[in-house]
Amino acid sequence: MTVGKVFFRIGTKDYWCSASSVAATNRNLVATAGHCAYDAKTGSQAEYWIFIPGYDKGNTPYGIYVGHSLNLHEDFVGKGDYDYDYAFVTVHDGFRWKAGKASGTYEMEGVGSLEDNVGGQGLVTNRGKGLSTVAFGYPAAPHPDGYRPYDGQKLKWCDGRTISVTAPARLVEQGIALTCGFTNGASGGPWLISYNNANGVGYLNGVNSFAWDVNTDRRYDRISSPYFIASTYVVYHWAATQQAPRS
Repeated sequence: MTVGKVFFRIGTKDYWCSASSVAATNRNLVATAGHCAYDAKTGSQAEYWIFIPGYDKGNTPYGIYVGHSLNLHEDFVGKGDYDYDYAFVTVHDGFRWKAGKASGTYEMEGVGSLEDNVGGQGLVTNRGKGLSTVAFGYPAAPHPDGYRPYDGQKLKWCDGRTISVTAPARLVEQGIALTCGFTNGASGGPWLISYNNANGVGYLNGVNSFAWDVNTDRRYDRISSPYFIASTYVVYHWAATQQAPRS
């Protein structure tokens, strides 16, 4: 299960998003949305960032992976440009909590690298629009009208074909979008093409960025992603070669 939740703090507030393991040289790489690791408005980097693949109602079946290094496109950092709202986070080897020797105590137990435990999605760029795509995430927030169909405790998915979109308010000039009712919490979840349902693996072609209410009924009906281009691969490649210290 490559998809999971990330938990982090920016300033004094705690947040969560969605994310996925990505195949990488270091075997410890997570892809998510840029705003799930960095607040471009305040220039604040996330702290206490952890990834839990396969998260399900609080369970951590494949361990917990602590962020080591954050890799972003400079235009998201400098301009808050959502054409580049993606992040690749190198993580440490994972751990799980196990019962300690004394009653009521717990100890950390190493579980090895992320990719060894859950696998990793491939990465593609410049694939155009109109692609059959499956988007995953952990939506939780209500729609603008207050309706709340999700609680963020289980993985959800949408599928369809991508279309081109622009959003000047977020500086988006070459975004892609899917018809989908995801709400906040799904941000950072993967967009996969050539997805194999049997093994849960495909090719990462985007991440959930922000939701739209296209028909203005106060319920989200579309989700967008940055369009992955050559510079996306540059950020990914740099992140994939970084190595967190191992104990």
